[in-house]
Amino acid sequence: MNYETIIFEETELGLYVLTLNRPASLNAMNMKMVGELYDIFSFLQDSSSTRVIVLTGAGRGFCSGADLRDSSVMSPSSEGALSHFDKTQRVFSGLVVQLTKLPQILIAAVNGPAIGAGLSLALAADVVFAGPAASFTPAFINVGLSAGELGSSYFLPRIVGLPRAMEILLTGRTVGADEAERIGLITRQVGQEDLLKEALETARAMLDKTPAGLRLTKEAVRLNLSAANLEAAIALEDRNQSLCAASPESYKMVERFIKKKPPA
Repeated sequence: MNYETIIFEETELGLYVLTLNRPASLNAMNMKMVGELYDIFSFLQDSSSTRVIVLTGAGRGFCSGADLRDSSVMSPSSEGALSHFDKTQRVFSGLVVQLTKLPQILIAAVNGPAIGAGLSLALAADVVFAGPAASFTPAFINVGLSAGELGSSYFLPRIVGLPRAMEILLTGRTVGADEAERIGLITRQVGQEDLLKEALETARAMLDKTPAGLRLTKEAVRLNLSAANLEAAIALEDRNQSLCAASPESYKMVERFIKKKPPA
């Protein structure tokens, strides 16, 4: 697949690397990139063979957010707020919704600044590795907007806790890689040169699992974040376990496990 603002390639069976590719602007998201991301997400939604995606940025940035120099992204409109709501806001926010609906596991390899919409992309990932040059900034409030945008008010309190999230969102300050690791904003920090390697190695460990095991684990964790109670959470887990246990792939993995384990 060839795109103007994105590099999207299957590096090995079941694993795609998605690289935001506007390095001169720290991979700022113009409407062209947004449209290409929608196209990729549509493909992934229907791709049963794709199991893990690694998301990263070209050059020294992960994503610097919406490209405010793109007149179709941010400009006064004679049509007012409703026009912005329909033509811009919901288009950007819909990306995050589509991203979280993907059945594949998403690993973010944050190689540099993740600002605004870039922060939201990282927050929506299932696993987040960051290099020392990574930083995270909820820049929305710094340009006269609400800091609650593209899922930031949903994800950040769940990840780092309400008091920390409120302070970060209300000040619009930058969280460096060290602090991000300390407060649990990222999975872990790795060396800058090893960042993509670490993400790919983790992806390969996941590829060794069954497709159903990966997909239903993601589903259970995501849905059970808002489960009504323990019984509801376990009911979903029970369903998933029976679906997995009945699959041929599960039988093969059980046999492999038994053969490796010495008899008692």
